[in-house]
Amino acid sequence: MKHVDTSVDAAGKSACATLVLLVFCQLAVGGAPVITELQPRGAERGHPFTLTIMGRDLPSDARIFSTLPASFTLVKADAPAMPGRSIEFLVEPKSDVPPGVYPVRIESPKGISNVLLFTIGTFPEVTEEESRPYARPNLNDSIETAEPIQSSPVTVNGTLRGPERDVFRVSGKAGERRVFEVEARRCGSAIDPVLRILDGGGKQLAISDDAPGAGLDARIDFTFPREGNYYVEVHDARFSKQTQNFYRLKMGSYAYADGIFPLGGQRGEATEVTFFGANLKTSVKTTVDLSKVAPESRLTTVALPDSPVLPVTFAVSDLPELIGPIEGALPIPSVMNGRLAKPGQIDRYKIPVEPEEALLFELQARELGTSLLEGIITVYDASGKKLDSAGDKPLPEDVFAVQGSSRTSNDPFLNFKVPKDVHEITVTVEDLAERGGPLYGYRLSTRKEAEDFRVAVAEPYVNIPAGGTAILNVVADRRGYDGPIQLTIPDLPKGIQIDGGLIPREHVVNNNRSFNREGILTLTAAPGVELSSRQLVIWGEGKLSDGATIRRRAQTRGMVVGVAGATAQGVVDRQRPVSAPWLNFDLPAAISEPPPATLEVKQTGLKQMEEGGRYEFTYAWNLKTGSPPKDVDVEIVGARDIRITDMKQSEKGGTFIVNTTKATDPARYDLYISGMLKTDSGEEMIVSRPIAFEVTGGGK
Repeated sequence: MKHVDTSVDAAGKSACATLVLLVFCQLAVGGAPVITELQPRGAERGHPFTLTIMGRDLPSDARIFSTLPASFTLVKADAPAMPGRSIEFLVEPKSDVPPGVYPVRIESPKGISNVLLFTIGTFPEVTEEESRPYARPNLNDSIETAEPIQSSPVTVNGTLRGPERDVFRVSGKAGERRVFEVEARRCGSAIDPVLRILDGGGKQLAISDDAPGAGLDARIDFTFPREGNYYVEVHDARFSKQTQNFYRLKMGSYAYADGIFPLGGQRGEATEVTFFGANLKTSVKTTVDLSKVAPESRLTTVALPDSPVLPVTFAVSDLPELIGPIEGALPIPSVMNGRLAKPGQIDRYKIPVEPEEALLFELQARELGTSLLEGIITVYDASGKKLDSAGDKPLPEDVFAVQGSSRTSNDPFLNFKVPKDVHEITVTVEDLAERGGPLYGYRLSTRKEAEDFRVAVAEPYVNIPAGGTAILNVVADRRGYDGPIQLTIPDLPKGIQIDGGLIPREHVVNNNRSFNREGILTLTAAPGVELSSRQLVIWGEGKLSDGATIRRRAQTRGMVVGVAGATAQGVVDRQRPVSAPWLNFDLPAAISEPPPATLEVKQTGLKQMEEGGRYEFTYAWNLKTGSPPKDVDVEIVGARDIRITDMKQSEKGGTFIVNTTKATDPARYDLYISGMLKTDSGEEMIVSRPIAFEVTGGGK
């Protein structure tokens, strides 16, 4: 037998737990469709095209879910010799489809698939020869073998197969200006593109890695110095091998923006925004209608009018919005939209306060992808004495770093309690590296809030096995609230049961803080239950120190695409999994096929010892065929200073002991077990419903 060593500190394993549980959830669903590739990855607006979807378990009666305004007609399913590998649809988009990125998901009686993204553009589309089916690799990896591109404007759909370069030959006239742009991360690719322009001798004339307004994607605004042939090279920044390895190279003469201001607006209101950049002759103003943004959604998108460039992320809040600079005191509550216009600039805001008053300051900038600010929030009293700050301190894990184009830290927040005899404070916003300019915008929200938290679902969707159990991982971002958080799903359909969902409290013992930021909940479907594809809403609830209830709606990532080469600790933006929270999904859910087995765990005894407690458990397999696996894992969510011992296997189950110590925090925890079961179609992870595990004594 083996077990998870739950004595490991929660903070130390939090970086990998999300990915592990995500894999568990996906492995646990046999027969549900999985999309691995779309061909093509984009199309020209107004032009019908054939979409080939490749993956596993793709049924011939599959339906497509997409927000793309188009009709989808099934053309061809797989050949009988290789069923479920691919399926083709005729897609007929409406002629007025806005350029942008749209989700594609398969729905079937066996469950729903993951999401991949499809892009609609405005230029004619061609496919790189090397990327065509059955093409030889490395066809255009040098100037000598460069693939010619005869027309402009055009979008070239290409792929990077590991450590290679794709080179394209283009011709230009002296003084002609052309934009070259790579769409990759914004479209759901794991490629971190680098774009170069070379002359015939291989001399580099221009290079772009991360372009303003394009996130980790690249863009070059290039003027040809003389008439002749030039070479456009695309490669991955780390020459890494990625599963989602596509890119879209756009060439043409068009308008684009480097940035946008403000970075967000108030829900339900119309907000005027300004696009700016060297490519624009003048700044472009447009109005963003936020009246249709769903409640609790924190993001939407906005596009530069009359441009083929992809939309950018735009923040949404429920607080009154201000645009700096302002005269007088900063009102509470509010969101201040400001910008550090020059290097070294520090923005200051005065706030009248009362002694012992609790405030929460939150900065939004880098997380939106439209600002380069690595922000610091600082609070001073009326005499200029520094009272507190955020953004300039080491993180709990020592991974803080400021880099030119990536980061390990998140935007800072500050829980602040006004000291005695203080009636006015000054809050400042600055950049950690004393940078500034048009791209250093921010949103500073201020609320009278002593305790708060956010919750986010790690899995972008869930298939619940009929008669079985699916597991979900939810991560908490604590913002002053240290108490337990209970996860709930109100209004569950009949026949669906929720279990677990407790994120234990955080506390300090011997000057060491416990870090409890993760919880699991499970969804169990009764045999024969029916659930049409729908969205589930997960809430996190906690009790504040004054007895009031705080309730926050869980955010989701929309989709998850892994990036090969990422590390569990110290990971920066370019190595994080690619997600799409701007899709504003809750939790898409469906019923899938029955599992090959179920797993049950029970507590059978408790013996209180001088140094802690001895808790006895049994577990049992209920298998349709075959024999149980030799190994099972035991997980107690958030518990510290425990050991799991005496694991013994019987014919279709086993027993184990959980030992606590005096240092184990007396609380309720969720305990569940899991095991990898071998089946005819591979391996499936089977999980039990969690049970409440009560530590009743011996803790501090």
